[in-house]
Amino acid sequence: MNKVAYALAIALAVFLILLGGIFVIASGIENIATGAVLIVIAIVLIFFAYRSDKMEASRPKLINQTFNVKMGGSGQLEQKRLTCRSCGAPLEDKDLKVVQGGIMVTCPYCGSVYALEEAPKW
Repeated sequence: MNKVAYALAIALAVFLILLGGIFVIASGIENIATGAVLIVIAIVLIFFAYRSDKMEASRPKLINQTFNVKMGGSGQLEQKRLTCRSCGAPLEDKDLKVVQGGIMVTCPYCGSVYALEEAPKW
């Protein structure tokens, strides 16, 4: 039930309760019975409006979100040639492996294995 229908149902229920109250106050067997019926109809209408609103709120809602992330360095980026610490031979991408969250370097020339450390930015 959308918000407009919910508001109209509640407004109609309030109107029926007021009208039923007027009939009950007017006394007389027919008037009391009519007022009671109007009040019961209003209570049922409020119950169904509340129940449908609760059921709609309990359903999961799919929300599509788009994130645009631009990665950039703090200054000029330049490509640096990676060399072995032991022998100074040039290293390629295939010589780097990620092991338990760290980058391990294996030199294909001298066979030394060491962890690549990131230098701080400051």
